[in-house]
Amino acid sequence: MPVTVVNVPALWDVKKFGKGVVVEWLKKEGMSVKKGEVLCIIMASKVRVEIPSPVDGKIVKIIAKKGSQVAPGDPLVEIETSS
Repeated sequence: MPVTVVNVPALWDVKKFGKGVVVEWLKKEGMSVKKGEVLCIIMASKVRVEIPSPVDGKIVKIIAKKGSQVAPGDPLVEIETSS
């Protein structure tokens, strides 16, 4: 089955505001997700950013664990899709 890597979206300027931190995962490895469901929350420049799933599928690997520092473009999670 194909795997989609979900990256941190380019929602802030890392040069200006620095990296964000993964503060919470709402889904766990092995769980199914629907497109648009919130996967995790990142705190970036004093703003909580909800990261939605871009696809339907199953979470196979969380790459950026809770507490990890992330920048736009960094990989967050791998989701196995059926198509």
